[in-house]
Amino acid sequence: MNHNCNAKKLIISALILIGLITCTSEQILNIDDSIEYPPEIASIIHTQCAISGCHNSLSYQGAAGLDMTNWQTLFNGSRAGAIVIPYRPDFSTLCYYTNTDTTNGITLQPTMPVNASPLSKLTYQKIVNWIQNGAPNKKGIVKFADYINKTKLYIANRGCDVITVMDPNTGLAMRYVDVGNNANIEAPCMIKVSPDKQYWYVIFNQGDIIQKFRTADNTKVGELNIGNGIWGTLKLQMIQKAFISDVNFNGRVLYINIESMQLISTYNIGLRYPLGITINKGDNKLYITAKEGNYIYSLNISNPLLPIIKEISLEPNIPISTNPTLNPYQIILNADESKYYITCTKASELRVLNTSNDSVVDIYSTGSNPTELQLSITNGYLFVSCLGIPTTNRKSSIQVFDTTKQTIIADICWS
Repeated sequence: MNHNCNAKKLIISALILIGLITCTSEQILNIDDSIEYPPEIASIIHTQCAISGCHNSLSYQGAAGLDMTNWQTLFNGSRAGAIVIPYRPDFSTLCYYTNTDTTNGITLQPTMPVNASPLSKLTYQKIVNWIQNGAPNKKGIVKFADYINKTKLYIANRGCDVITVMDPNTGLAMRYVDVGNNANIEAPCMIKVSPDKQYWYVIFNQGDIIQKFRTADNTKVGELNIGNGIWGTLKLQMIQKAFISDVNFNGRVLYINIESMQLISTYNIGLRYPLGITINKGDNKLYITAKEGNYIYSLNISNPLLPIIKEISLEPNIPISTNPTLNPYQIILNADESKYYITCTKASELRVLNTSNDSVVDIYSTGSNPTELQLSITNGYLFVSCLGIPTTNRKSSIQVFDTTKQTIIADICWS
């Protein structure tokens, strides 16, 4: 999932605005041990924010669903999401609405607290410094620091070289992690978590590196320069190896050891526009889409240093061509590896092939611009991301395909 960060901030801010404008200042709640804020922060929150008619436990439903009564409820966020991101005041909307100086960052209306004097520069800076230091409670505990072994979601933000780490249970952002290695926008385009869940890896559409981060604390622990390319897909093997595709006309696929972060080999003979990658459970066969044309590649990697490359037409009885007729994008194997599924962006189709003989067995119409694929091993549902076509009535959607019944069972649309 990829977003332009400034646009995302404004959208989130606009949603928060709906509830915040109803706030009024009345009775101040008592500050006691149940609040959990550090005393200096508690004195600000409970005289400016968590007051009757605004963000306290009695009034918060009329104030964007944001309850700031105590440190714990603060991190439940509002109906628009998280408002405080530990260590990142630049992504914390609490700062946007209390900031009155554009030289300090984003300022949004209405200024909080509503119908009262804005925070002084000193008070505002105390909030910023607190968040910069992790927004800890009075015991020094930082929210989500105990999520070391819990499931997390990682979202690439191409527009600002930042990864959002989310709690899948609440849908709230927990951390924002800077990635890349220079001041230019490198556009992180794919993130993968290692099979042992200890690390996550990111590649960049406009960069020249792959980076390795620890899932426990999002600390960068490795980086490999892979040279310039249009890097498109990162696929991990179960044996701590990875493949990365370069989507140029004279493209290539890199074979990398992600434990030592070293390049093992480069496959660059006869690969045109290689993009999507999937690998079988035996780790001896790769399937790779060719982003422009009507075909894909099958690579026998029983000897990964000497791959045997085969081209497969996706149109029965029609020769392989680089003409943009189908434009296969991503590819995935089903649970028993008897079939594989391919999104074709140009044709707005999902094509199904048998692995036994690479023959086309089914073709399904999808929403416009089908791209990414994700398979649920639990129920055999295949989720197809359709980007739609901007400025038309062909909207973005997620289509759900039942691989056991071979039918589309749901179409979730949004503008």
